[in-house]
Amino acid sequence: MVTRIYANAVAKYNEGKLLNAEKLHRIADATFADAVKMLCDYGYGGGTVDEKNYDIDSFISAETAKLIDYALTSAPNEYLSRILTNRFLYGNAKAYYKARATGKSNPAAVYKMPDGEIESGIGRGEYAALPPFMADALRELDILFAEKPADPKTIDIALTKAMYADTVYCAKKSYSKALKNYAAGEIDLANIFTVLRARALGVGETAFADMLVAGGKMTPDRLTAIYRAEEPAALIAESPYAFIAEGNESLSLPLAEARSDDWLLRIWEQQADNMQSLSPFVSYFLAQLGEYKTVKMILTCLKNNARAEILPRLRQVAGA
Repeated sequence: MVTRIYANAVAKYNEGKLLNAEKLHRIADATFADAVKMLCDYGYGGGTVDEKNYDIDSFISAETAKLIDYALTSAPNEYLSRILTNRFLYGNAKAYYKARATGKSNPAAVYKMPDGEIESGIGRGEYAALPPFMADALRELDILFAEKPADPKTIDIALTKAMYADTVYCAKKSYSKALKNYAAGEIDLANIFTVLRARALGVGETAFADMLVAGGKMTPDRLTAIYRAEEPAALIAESPYAFIAEGNESLSLPLAEARSDDWLLRIWEQQADNMQSLSPFVSYFLAQLGEYKTVKMILTCLKNNARAEILPRLRQVAGA
């Protein structure tokens, strides 16, 4: 691990290269081909791709892989590194386990990262070398699927819970109040969105309760009350996450998710210039990840002739 001052100095430099609102608007106003060219000029794809020689998912996945490597090699704290990259590591584990269960791999679902030991262990059904929370979840899945076909949804839920348990553990071990707040906030928001999606899809209360993740500050009873409420926005407005419902009576999920990303980023703003803290590094990582989401949204809309969908979402995610 590198020192905090060095890691934060590099993060501050990288932050200066992020696409600002003006550049994002220019990309959004361009044709699809010109948007790709502009992104390559800004450093995406290493300047080696064009609109005829890539697909959007691979394009953004390749950029995300670089960011994952950056977090793994340059974070000033090993627990911070794990918290920032767990979503990708456990996502890969889901893909590897499903591949073993079905005999069909899905390379598009896997992010490039140094997880060969995990891929090999899951492929063999040997978990001793895997992270403890992941290993425990996989052993439970093996028992569950010993006498019935593997269910992708169950795999997703089990490994998502394991991921957040790992994240909470890392936050506690880091002795960082900001990381603890970040982990708890991420879990609470994930649970709130689980509630809202369950309502929208008509998922039964028992099934929805099984999806909730431990480790946040919102109790299961409070989340269940939101699920049962005729007007869930009113109950959310009384929680620490009232920003989700503000001016959003219909609870638009894209808007709520964009606001949540902004809220998680703001956890680090107070110490953003403190080079002895974790804040500059995390702020850059989250901002860069948010930029990739925005760029993917713009390219997808341009590719599918849905330009009218860009501006409302761009205002939400880019503060433009």
